[in-house]
Amino acid sequence: MPAATPQIKLEPGQIEEFYHDQFVEDQVRDFQALTIARPPAGIVVDIGGGVGHFASALSKQADTQLRVIDMDPVSVSACREKGVLAVQGDALEPEIQGDEEIVCFNLILHHLVGRDDSSTRALQCQALEAWKGKSREIFVNEYIYQSFLGHVSGKLIYIITSSRLLSKVGRAVSRIIPAFKANTFGVGVRFRSHEEWERLFAELGFTVVDRRRGEAEKIALPLRLLLIKTIRRDSFLLRAST
Repeated sequence: MPAATPQIKLEPGQIEEFYHDQFVEDQVRDFQALTIARPPAGIVVDIGGGVGHFASALSKQADTQLRVIDMDPVSVSACREKGVLAVQGDALEPEIQGDEEIVCFNLILHHLVGRDDSSTRALQCQALEAWKGKSREIFVNEYIYQSFLGHVSGKLIYIITSSRLLSKVGRAVSRIIPAFKANTFGVGVRFRSHEEWERLFAELGFTVVDRRRGEAEKIALPLRLLLIKTIRRDSFLLRAST
């Protein structure tokens, strides 16, 4: 089913900044820990898997069959060059082949943004719901932004990065205060708290069968102005509720 609202996408130059393997070790560790009771015998699909760092690392460590789905043709070519099976596709309208056992969303959901906060949430839901009943489980590794006041930090960051005017201001400020630098200026990014993600999963009819809490990251003092209490990366294993 086509997206109810268009996704606002990163430019090629912005996408290139995500070609790193900085968090792959943690993602592979969490995936194996959460699936150790039922290791996948079928295909593991990595949505938005980029140049294949996660897929390559997991296949080597666990002899697991991986397939990357990514909208970026440069990333797909890079995967194939390193021997990772990859197809060009959209996280919102993925081509489902029927052999998928576990589907992974590694730091991807927060990049699915629309014209406003409501449509952004709808896009994140659509990406997950596409696999409901189509795979055994869904593995999600996501940034967690806990706030000093409710769940305001993620929303403030979205407002700033999605606004053209505020993004111009943000770019200017980041030249003086590097902590404010963001490669999503002008497009948007929507982080959520742990509780917000779990609420979203539940509303879609998914049960969090297990989870792993990531280590808290160091927060630069200027970012406290956004009322950020904690930043970390948590992992969730989801299964469609029966």
